[in-house]
Formats: sequence, structure tokens, C-alpha cells
Amino acid sequence: MSSKNRLVSAITSEEIIARMKADLKNPPNKIEGSFASDNIQAVGKELERYYNLLEYLDSQHYIETAEGDALDKKANDVGVFRKQPTKATGYVTFLGAEGTFIPAGLTVASDAFSYITTRSGRIEDGQCVLPIEAVEPGSLSNIPAGSIYKFQSTPGIREVTNAKPISNGTDLESDANLRARTQMRVRYPGTSGNQHHYMHWAMEVEGVGRVKVFPLWDGPGTVKVSILDSNQQVANEDLIQKVQYHIDHEGERMGEALAPIGALLTVSTAKTKGLNIKAKINMVEDMYYTEEMIAETLKVALQLYIDENISYKTGRLTVAKVIDILYTLDGVLDIIELTVNERSDSISFDPEEVPIVESVVIS
Repeated sequence: MSSKNRLVSAITSEEIIARMKADLKNPPNKIEGSFASDNIQAVGKELERYYNLLEYLDSQHYIETAEGDALDKKANDVGVFRKQPTKATGYVTFLGAEGTFIPAGLTVASDAFSYITTRSGRIEDGQCVLPIEAVEPGSLSNIPAGSIYKFQSTPGIREVTNAKPISNGTDLESDANLRARTQMRVRYPGTSGNQHHYMHWAMEVEGVGRVKVFPLWDGPGTVKVSILDSNQQVANEDLIQKVQYHIDHEGERMGEALAPIGALLTVSTAKTKGLNIKAKINMVEDMYYTEEMIAETLKVALQLYIDENISYKTGRLTVAKVIDILYTLDGVLDIIELTVNERSDSISFDPEEVPIVESVVIS
């Protein structure tokens, strides 16, 4: 936005009213409460709304400031489209009578979310493992292992559970993420199968949040694309296969999809590296905060910082940064000592490691 537009948009109703009064030729009309003065007040306030609207409309013409539908249109102009929400997926294990048929579309549930089986099967050797999909899209249906225990009443089924977490559910892409992808497309154009091309291709897949490209990782003609999901977590096998198929179908180097002929593509995801924080602090007196409350707040705040600033971006977390985050929390007066994984200096991560805050102990 130009400086001229900023000056125009910064005009207030008071300034407008003062200018209009200055232009009045009859001095009595300038007196507060006069007919002319009352009308000027109303016109001045309405003109301020008009200038604010002009500023807003002007901001919707730029990728940096556009929002909602306007941002969608700017992104669409360069071939970038907002990612739609995806449904969480995973597997459940049915226990019951031998030979019991379990149809596709059978409903299972946790306390809060419902899922349906996407394939049929029969109980053999006392159990049957089937894939499931959330009924509603969104990240809320990503739940821990052991959360599913309800099932649609079916003769022969005794019990159901999920041995592993249900994952891969993502929300509608935010303006911030769409803006970042659009800017990346404009500033780092992908051409002829270069690194940026593979990054753009992977980011097009719904559910993908971050991408790293490793050229020639296993010799000439090989490319490795490592992804995280939209929740900045390790991607599951379904998402990995979606990215593989989108870029190179079956990986036969025939150039049948987006990858150039001869390129051997491998799609993978990160490994997690657990972080365990221990800190001794002095707390502010006469406050209701407890050590457990501060520990939980630090765990959330630190993971948010990692997701936004470290995962797949840099390979290092300094203890000083953890101390800095802890100092900002309510209830903390002084920090006596703090370690991360029993270390008091920086923690390094491999190129495909994603740090996850596993525990925080405050004493």
C-alpha cells in the first residue's frame, strides 16, 4: 500500500469535520449545535467509514494483506488453491466370534467422534483389523490409541479398539498458510523438476503441512520428499501414498504424473525426537498458579514455538530460548536452572527429525 493511501486512510472524522467547518463562510454556522455544524458532524463520520472501506478494499488487492475470498482469488491467479479439510483415518481391531462378517460402513466411535469402516472383513483367529475414516473432516477427530470403544450393534462383535492413534484429519487451510504457499509459488518458481517444483507439488496435496526436498539423496536421478502433515506432525502412510501418487504415480520413473522422466521419487516422513524439560524456579508469591499449571502451559507454548519456527526449518533448539519462553509465563519469578534432555546447551536435530515436547517437570 502506498504512503499516499495510508495518509488518506488515516484521516479521522474529527479532521474531516474540522476541514469542513474551516470552509464555512458564515461564522455562526461553525458554532456547536447549529444546523450546519450538526450536519457536518454526521457527514464527517460517514466519510470516515468510507475512507476505512477504501483502505480495506485496497488491502484486498495484495497477497500480503488479502483475506478470505479475496486471498483465494489472488492465490488462484498463480495456480494455488486453498486446501479443504480432510478426514482422519486409521485402523481398528474387532474382537468377537469366529467368522463374523463386518461390513464396510459400520460405525465405531470414541466418546466424542464417529468413524466408519472403509472396507469389509471377517473375524479370523478372534480378531479383524479394518481401516476407518472419520464421519466429519477436521483435526479434532485425530485421537489417541485406545480411544475408540463403541460400535454399532452387530451380532458376533464383542469389542473394538484402535491400537494406534487416528490421524491425518486436517482443518480448512488458514489464510496464513495459503498466503505463505502463494508467496512461495511466486518467489520460488518451480521449473523443469527443480527442488522448488517438488516442494510445490507436495504442498498441493491436501493434508500436507511442510516439505523438505533431498536431491540426489540415493544417487543420480533420485529425489526424496519428506513431509509433515498440516498439524506439523509425522505423516501417516495414507498421506505418504497420496503424495507419492500425486507426483509420480507408482514410482516407475516413466513421467506419467508430474515428476520428469527418469526421476526416482521416494516420499517419506519425519521421525519424532522427544524433548523432556526439567526446571527449578521461584514462583511469584500470593498467586494461584501451581507448578503443574506452569509446566502444562510451558509444554503447550514450547510446542507451538517449535511448530512455527523449528520443525523442518532449523535443526537446533537452544536452552536459552526455552528459558525465554518460561520467563514469559504468569507465575514465574526466577529460573534457577533448566535442562532439555538433561542438557543445558543446544539440542540438535537431524534433517528429518521433528521435536515433540514429551514432558515438562517444574519444581
